[in-house]
Amino acid sequence: MKTLIRNTVAIFAMAASVSLAAQQKFAFMDRVLVIVNEDVITQSEFDYRLVTVMREMDEDKPVPADLHKQLLDSMVSDRLQVQEANRRGIEISDQELSQAIERFAGQQNVTTEQLKVTLEAQGQPFDKFSDSVRDSLTISRFTDYYARTRVVVPDYEINTFMDTNNLNDGNSEYNVAHILIKNPDVNADLAQQVVDEIQGGLSFEQAVLTYSEAADAPAGGVIGWRTAEQLPEVFLLAVKDLEAGQVSNVVSSPNGLHILKLLDRKGDKTEIIQTRVSHILIKAESKVAKSQASKRLLDLRQRVLDGERFDDLARIYSDDTGSAATGGSLGWVSPGEMVRPFEDAFQKIALNQVSQPVDTQFGTHILMVEDRRKKNVTEQIAMGRAESILRRQRADREFGQWVRELLESAYVEHVSEPSIPVI
Repeated sequence: MKTLIRNTVAIFAMAASVSLAAQQKFAFMDRVLVIVNEDVITQSEFDYRLVTVMREMDEDKPVPADLHKQLLDSMVSDRLQVQEANRRGIEISDQELSQAIERFAGQQNVTTEQLKVTLEAQGQPFDKFSDSVRDSLTISRFTDYYARTRVVVPDYEINTFMDTNNLNDGNSEYNVAHILIKNPDVNADLAQQVVDEIQGGLSFEQAVLTYSEAADAPAGGVIGWRTAEQLPEVFLLAVKDLEAGQVSNVVSSPNGLHILKLLDRKGDKTEIIQTRVSHILIKAESKVAKSQASKRLLDLRQRVLDGERFDDLARIYSDDTGSAATGGSLGWVSPGEMVRPFEDAFQKIALNQVSQPVDTQFGTHILMVEDRRKKNVTEQIAMGRAESILRRQRADREFGQWVRELLESAYVEHVSEPSIPVI
């Protein structure tokens, strides 16, 4: 039954966002059943939810005697989750809400307008339906937030999952050449010298002929095509993130010291554009505070344009204490890692340019892009997929306990028993 209630709530539940003061003002119109922190659950909400649930129930099964209690408990739980999500800055935009309703209407093979007419004919106000969808999306995003921030999956579990489900880099092949320098105890400096000479312009092929002590040196040190499983682990770790034509640093194996060149690679490969970005944050929540923050940041932006160093100003003025210590640097950022307004801003500006002020849920920022690069993320995507699956599995087990903790710390007062309407 709890599952039935939850599934029904996700689409049809009506969640009020009326303040306690408003409820008191209109007490003659609706009756308060439960106070949940600074919010309330009313009789009309309960009636709406109960009717919806009853419509979804199997007619052949008896109605549980404590259905009204289960329903009210579920409504309290949902309200707490929405409150906590809002407190943490988790919000659903009007555009996201409209898209969700359009998808739902499409699943019913009707337009949004036709859905509205159908709901109104069934006695379900469309604005209340929209509110319920927004709350459902909020709770869904809240559970995702929990999985990201509260659930830790050890690396060994991720590796085991990848091995078990064949998610490792087993379908990639590498064409590799190498330079072998024996006696690493006495030749470590020589190996580094060879790397420096290659970076300085010496061709890898000439370096092989000059320095390599491997039997394949006359053939250019070419090992040939190898799968990930066929390469020694130290070789695979050295070349898997290289682009074709790039040369590794010195790596050590039982045979000596190696310098590797990735000649080519084939198989699945996913690349992204990463951005090295820095920012200065001024925390602000209200419109007035954000306006004041924008003025301060515009002044800082002008100071950068006039020649002051962005990192020096970030250390002094940024409210993001974590990045301020490193001059505002956020390091290499991949697509999707930052909130949308922040990412949209740094994707649009050129290297070494400073953005206009950008508002996010964390405050107001100015950004500077220091560099961009292509990054082979084939393995990272596989690991991320595995971690996401494991996080979700663990979150599903642990999220209920967190909600119970929210309930224990919340102010919940049952003001009156619900009247049971005639269905």
